Amino acid sequence: MNIFKAKIVCLLIGLSSSVIFAQDTDWRTYKKSSKSLDTQQLDTIKRELNYNGKLGSVVISQDPNIDSLTNKIGKKPFINGYTVQIEVSQQKSIIRDSRYLFIRNNPGISLDEEYDQPNTYLFAGRFYDKNSAYKFKNKIRGSFPDALVIKKKLGLPSLKPIEKTKDNK
Repeated sequence: MNIFKAKIVCLLIGLSSSVIFAQDTDWRTYKKSSKSLDTQQLDTIKRELNYNGKLGSVVISQDPNIDSLTNKIGKKPFINGYTVQIEVSQQKSIIRDSRYLFIRNNPGISLDEEYDQPNTYLFAGRFYDKNSAYKFKNKIRGSFPDALVIKKKLGLPSLKPIEKTKDNK
């Protein structure tokens, strides 16, 4: 029985050592190719870079209507004014809840929502002087304690048609 146990132990030792030697021990490094560095050709000619080349030219041909359209879009009229930033968040639910709370408490005041990646900003009111903006900010301080007065380019207000009265026919 002892001979049988000795044979099993020798067999296990032999198998484990063959497995150990058969494994690739250099698995973490990049293996070199079979070609040696001596056979590779090295660049022996040094070339100077010439940065003073010939000047080129560009010819742009486009419809003149494109320029007039670009000028019209670029000159969008605006007024420098102030607005109150009531919320900034990356979560739509927070912006939606703030919008609902504001509209419920101040139904006549305009709200603007701007997305500037990754945040969404919620602005309330359009004021042409700083004092009016601060007065409004203090009015809503209870609901929005983190509100800020922001200087901003405001688009021109929309014109409302004049209603005709009996005197104005």
